[in-house]
Amino acid sequence: MSPVVVVATAVVLLPGLLIGAALRVRGILLWGFAPAAGVAALAVSAGGLGLLRVGWSVWTAGFAVLLLAGVTALIGRSLAPARLEVLRPGRSVAISAAVAAGALLGMVRMASLIRSPDSVSQTNDATFHLNALRFISESGSASSLDLLGAINASGFYPAAWHAVASTVAALTGADVVRVANATSLAIAGPIWSLSIASFVWCATRGARVATIAAALMSPALLAFPFYALDFGVLYPYALSVAVLPGVLAVLVALAASHRDAGGAGAETVQRRWLAVLASAVGLAAIALAQPAALLIWVIGAVSLVLWIVHMKWPGSSRRRRIWLLVTAFAVVVAAALLWVVLMRFSPSVLWSSRMSLLPAVVDLVLNDSVGPGPAVTMSALAIAGIVVVGCRRPLRWLLLYGAAISMLTLVAVSVRNEAIRGLLSAWYADPHRFIMMMPLVVIPLAAIGVAGIRSLIRRRSRTAGGVAVAVIAVVLLVETTVWGVIDARSARSDYGVTATSYLSIDERRLLERLPRYVDPDDRVLGDPSAGAAFGYALSGVDVVPRTWSMPGDAAYTVLGEELVDLANEPAICEALASTGIDYVLDFGQSTAGAGREDRPGLTGFADATGFRKVAQQGDASLWRITGCD
Repeated sequence: MSPVVVVATAVVLLPGLLIGAALRVRGILLWGFAPAAGVAALAVSAGGLGLLRVGWSVWTAGFAVLLLAGVTALIGRSLAPARLEVLRPGRSVAISAAVAAGALLGMVRMASLIRSPDSVSQTNDATFHLNALRFISESGSASSLDLLGAINASGFYPAAWHAVASTVAALTGADVVRVANATSLAIAGPIWSLSIASFVWCATRGARVATIAAALMSPALLAFPFYALDFGVLYPYALSVAVLPGVLAVLVALAASHRDAGGAGAETVQRRWLAVLASAVGLAAIALAQPAALLIWVIGAVSLVLWIVHMKWPGSSRRRRIWLLVTAFAVVVAAALLWVVLMRFSPSVLWSSRMSLLPAVVDLVLNDSVGPGPAVTMSALAIAGIVVVGCRRPLRWLLLYGAAISMLTLVAVSVRNEAIRGLLSAWYADPHRFIMMMPLVVIPLAAIGVAGIRSLIRRRSRTAGGVAVAVIAVVLLVETTVWGVIDARSARSDYGVTATSYLSIDERRLLERLPRYVDPDDRVLGDPSAGAAFGYALSGVDVVPRTWSMPGDAAYTVLGEELVDLANEPAICEALASTGIDYVLDFGQSTAGAGREDRPGLTGFADATGFRKVAQQGDASLWRITGCD
């Protein structure tokens, strides 16, 4: 495992363990909660330092995290001297080994998609995220209030992923591409494996077999985390969803401890306060990574609360039932308000549906929405898990949780009505983002299914129960490996160079060499849809645009359409003067793909007047604009 990956894992887990320990979270819950707590610590520290105009560095970040841990400990101890744990701390060599194995398999599968530590994600969003990392290193701010400065804009942009990745860069000195890839491996491996295992541990009230199964199954579905870290590429969304199960586990742990204590007593009240504090920390991590994932947590929380109300209803007094109704009503209203708020601040542009309802249902049941083929074993185990959950009353809230997420996914994938799709605007009504949620449901159910099958067979023979689990593990490993190999060898991965990728090898080499030819104060223009949007990230030179689309002002529109005709259009000099452009990159015609547009004014300079060639690498070239001198 690369040292940069080790650092990326440690950057998240060590602050998280410190914050979790300060809240006196213990056992498996602590390890599952640590990724969210670590992300929150770094993102909040970055925001605070940004407001104070203190530079973002390893030393300032470390001091801020220690300060946050101290404040958290003081608040926690003043409100609740008890510890927050569910059932027992859950120290288990077998569970630890399973988490380690799941994390390793996850990193191997993610590495097979990335292919090389210095592979660039050839996707629209990657241009912004890599440029943002370069911007943080130069500006000294990783604050969510400052990050849009990377594209000369202002406003709020959730920067938790960038705070994590920039800290890794500062500690290792690795370039932005290697840092982004290492952070992806950390998310796909230990962060996701710890988080989902902790959730299953708490949801099943300490079932070892189910927890071990969840950890080992964490890399079994392409839909998450791998698709999120390949398609898009959705770095922030992947981070928020990866830490989410550990945050939801805190709420589940509170419900379990409350139920075990009979719902009364000072210690139960103290645990309640600890859970509130821990949940606030976890929700901060999600909100500062990708706020849309807050609604996934809300779905889980509402499902759990409504089921608890349902279970308590039969034996409750009239007065108690009134309180239960008020609680249920308040939770639903709060969830609806949050949903509306996030919709209000979401873009109006929505993705379209992918297919009709029946094929969408089939794909969902077979876990075949993405990837080279259906995950038959996981699907069968999840169905077994549904049966087990249906037979165990305390677990039935998982059916509400799973049904809600499945229904939203089906709507996103198959419903064409714009008004209905508008309800999903927090996710841009993007079918892919909903498909990425499904492992949050499928893996816990499949893990419970494994435990149920083992229990059923073990009633007849203890040996047979163990053999059954071993057979399931082998079949699942073979299936996952086969699909993983097919995926890695196919054209599905968005890493590396293909006929339709943004950035060719020659273009990348020229961008990396730009500092040899361009002065620090010069500005370079290029066609973002042809790969030039990676220029700033790869060189440090002021290459614009820094995202996949051109800026909206008229000057850039003129340059994109007409710059090559400089000799015949004197007004172009005014556009160059207003934008401060000194050089232009010629990367040929734009490649095909969503969000990419041809800009005829940014190619063909060899046959144009008013341009002097400065450098060339293969078909890629750099030109000094001389026609306005």
